[in-house]
Amino acid sequence: MEMTDRYYKKYDVEEQKAELEYLCSGDAERFCRKKRQIRQEACACLKSYADRSAVGKIKKPQYNRWLNYAGDQSLLNQIEGIEKAFVPVRKKVSKEEYIEQFQQLFRLRNEFAGSAGFTDYLAYQYALLGIDGELLDGILETTARCHTADAGKNTLREKIQKWKNAECLKQQNQIDLAKKVLEHFHLQVQWDAVQIHHEGLPQFFIGNCISISVPDESHVLINLVPGLSGFSILMHEIGHAYYYNHIRQDAPEWAGPYSAVIEEFVALVFEDLVYSPQFLSTFLGSDEDLLMDKLDYQTDYLCCCAWFEQNIYRKDMPDLDAEWEAACEKYAVSKEMEWRSPHFFVSYPGFFAVDVMAGHFVKLFYEHVRDGRLKMDDFLQKQICEPGRQLDFERVISQTLTNV
Repeated sequence: MEMTDRYYKKYDVEEQKAELEYLCSGDAERFCRKKRQIRQEACACLKSYADRSAVGKIKKPQYNRWLNYAGDQSLLNQIEGIEKAFVPVRKKVSKEEYIEQFQQLFRLRNEFAGSAGFTDYLAYQYALLGIDGELLDGILETTARCHTADAGKNTLREKIQKWKNAECLKQQNQIDLAKKVLEHFHLQVQWDAVQIHHEGLPQFFIGNCISISVPDESHVLINLVPGLSGFSILMHEIGHAYYYNHIRQDAPEWAGPYSAVIEEFVALVFEDLVYSPQFLSTFLGSDEDLLMDKLDYQTDYLCCCAWFEQNIYRKDMPDLDAEWEAACEKYAVSKEMEWRSPHFFVSYPGFFAVDVMAGHFVKLFYEHVRDGRLKMDDFLQKQICEPGRQLDFERVISQTLTNV
C-alpha cells in the first residue's frame, strides 16, 4: 500500500474534530455530512487503501486506519446515518421497533463488510481495531469456565448502591475529587492538555474522550451522574486522556496513536481505582474492598456482551432474545440486564471485544499491584505511555503482565 503520514494525520484529525462537534451539539445530520465529505476526500487521495491484498498483511495489535476507507463508502455513510439517528431515541421506542432498527443495522453492516473483503462486520471491526481473534476467543472460553455466581454479583450491586448519595460523590464535586484521587495515586495528568466539558451536552451518552492532537489536545465529555458508578465513568474518560497526553511526541504517525486494547486497558485501570480499598478508605471512610469482586463482575458481563455480539453477526436472522438468554446463561449474568441496555451494540460494534481483552489484562494488572509485583504509576508511564505509539503490545501483555 502507498500510504503517507500526512494523509493519515490529516483525515484522522478531521474525523476527530467532527466527532467532537457532534458530541457537543448532538447534531447528527451535520456530523454525517461532514463525515461523507471527509471520506470522499480521503478515498480520492488514498485509493490504494481499498487494496484487498493488504487485508492479509495486517499487524494485529495496531489500529489499521486504512480500513476506514475500504469497502462501499456510500453504504458506510448510510449505516452511520441510521446509527446516529437511532442512538438518541433508542430508549424511547418499543421493543419491536428497536429490534427492527437493530436488525436493519447489522444486515447493512455485514453487507458493507463483504464489500471490504470480510466475512462479517465484526471481522472487519476486529481488523480495524487490531484485535487478536484467537486471544479473544481464549479469554471468552476461559471466563465461561471460571465465572462467578450471579448471587455474588447481586451483592456487589447492593454494596455499590449504598454509596449512591455519598456526600463527596455529588455531581458538583466530581471533577475536583477526580484530581485529588489521581494525585493520591501519583498519576500525573497533564491538565493543560485536557479540556473537560460537562455542561449543556446531549443526554444520549454519559461520557467520551476525543483526542485531536496527541499528546497536546484531548477533550473529556461527561454528563456527570451522582454515585460511585457515575464517578467511575468520569475516571474512565480521564484515563483515556492520561493515555493520550503521556504518549511520546517523537513516535512516527504511521504507527497510529494507539492500540485500542491498550488504550482501553489504561481507561479501565482508572475506572477501577474507585473500587479499591485505598480509594474507599481515603475518600469514603469505608473499610470495604470492592475491587476484585467488581473486576470479576466486569469480566463476566463484558464476555457475555462480546459472545452475544459475535453470535448475532455470524447468523442471517438471529433471535436476539434467545441469543442474549444463552449468553447470560453461559456467563451467569442476570437476565434483567437486557441486551437493549448498552448502546454499544448500536453505536460501536466490536467495543465489547476490546473491553473483554482490556478487562482481562486489568484484572491481571491489579492482582500484581496488590501483591507488590507492580508499581501502578511506574508501570503505566514507563511500560505503556513512554513507548507510546511504538509500544510492543505482545511483549507487554504476554511477558510483563503474565510473567512479572
